[in-house]
Amino acid sequence: MGPGATPQRNGFNNMAFVEDLKQGQRGVRFAVPRGFEVAEETERSAMLVDKGRGFSLSLGAFTHRLDLLPAHDALLRRDVERHARDLFETYFRQAPPADPKARPRTEDKAWSPVVETLPVNLGAARVLRVVHRLWYEPGRETLMGHLLVPLARGLFEVRVLPPTSRLTGVREAAVADRATAALAGTDPAAFLRGIDQRASDDPALDASFPRHPLSVARKGLRFVLEDAGLEILEPDVQTRPGEVEVSAAGFAVTPPPRYRHVAKDPPSPKLASWSRVSFSGTDGIQLLTVSRTGTRLAERNGRKLARIAEDLTRAAVPAGAEGVRVSAVALPDERGRSHAETYHAYVKGASRQQSLFRWFTEPDGEVVMIAIGAAMCVPLDELADDAEAVVRSFRRLGVKKWWQIF
Repeated sequence: MGPGATPQRNGFNNMAFVEDLKQGQRGVRFAVPRGFEVAEETERSAMLVDKGRGFSLSLGAFTHRLDLLPAHDALLRRDVERHARDLFETYFRQAPPADPKARPRTEDKAWSPVVETLPVNLGAARVLRVVHRLWYEPGRETLMGHLLVPLARGLFEVRVLPPTSRLTGVREAAVADRATAALAGTDPAAFLRGIDQRASDDPALDASFPRHPLSVARKGLRFVLEDAGLEILEPDVQTRPGEVEVSAAGFAVTPPPRYRHVAKDPPSPKLASWSRVSFSGTDGIQLLTVSRTGTRLAERNGRKLARIAEDLTRAAVPAGAEGVRVSAVALPDERGRSHAETYHAYVKGASRQQSLFRWFTEPDGEVVMIAIGAAMCVPLDELADDAEAVVRSFRRLGVKKWWQIF
C-alpha cells in the first residue's frame, strides 16, 4: 500500500461509510444533506444529527435481503406487527415504569405499536416505509421511522429518530375533545371509533402537532423520500418464490415465503443462508441456514444423530446467554435416512431468541442441517412447519429429490 492510500475492506473504504455512500459504492448514492452533521460512523453505519429539523438519521448497510413481492404483502404486515410488538415489549422489560403494576400496552391485543407499514416507490424501485412505537407511557413516548431499500447486494436502511416526547397524550386528548363535541349523543361504538389509536395517529393531525414525535417521524420520512437526494443504483430484483439452486454448495431447496437468499463472498462450499426481514436491518429478522455439515454416519441411527445434533445445538448458543433451554429428539427413519430435531432458546440481554434445527442423513451418510432462527414471538409450530418443508425440498444438484423414491 503506497503513501496516502486508503485501507480497503470488501471493496469499500474502511471506516469511510459516509464517503462510500456519497460515491455510490454501497448500491445507493446518498450525500449528507445540508444542515446535518456526522455524529458517529462505522464501516457499515453512520448517525447524522440536525437539531434544526428536530430529528436524526441513522444509516445502515446490511447483508440481509428484503422480500417486497406484492403477493406477500399480507405476510409482510404480519411480520412487521409481530416483531414490532416484540421489540416494544423488549424495551418495556429493559426499563419498566416506576409503577410496579404497570403493564405494556401490547397486553391489549387490539392495540398495535405499528402506526404504518407501507411499500412505496422510490424511482422505479419498491421500498418499505414503517413507523412504530418503542415506548408509550405517561410522560414518555418514543417512535421511529424506517425506510428499507432492497438492493442487489443486501439492504440499505434509513431510520428517522425523533426525540422522545414527555407530552404523551396530547394528540389523544385533542381527538377526545373533538369527538366529544362532534359525536355527543351518538352510538357509543361510533364514539369509541372516533377516539381510538388510529384516530389519534391520523396524519391530518400532524400540522396541529408539528413537534409531536409521530409528526416528526413522518416529516423525516418525507424528507428522505423526496428531498434528501437518495438514489438507488443497484436495485434488487424481486424473484418469484420457488426452488433456489446454490451451485457452490451443491444443493437446492425451496425456502418458505419471504425468505431471500443471502449471497456469500466468497461462496461457501457447504452452506447457504436466507433472511426474512420485517421492519429493520437489526431487529425482527428470521434466518434460515442450510448446511451440508461434512459429518457422516456410517449406519442408520436416529438416536446417535440426535445425540450429535444436541451437542452441536448447545454449541450454537451464543456466549453470555441466560435461561438456555435445549432439547433433542430422534425422528422416524425414512427410506434408510436418519432424522432428528433439536431446539434451543435463550435470553441475551432483554432479547429472547430461539432456533429450530432439523437434521437428516444423505445416502452417502453425510448429515444435512436445516436451521431457522427467530425471536420468541414467532410460534414454534410455524418454525417446525417451515423447517419440514425445507427438508422435503432439499436435493443434491444432479440427483433426484429424495422423496420421489417414496
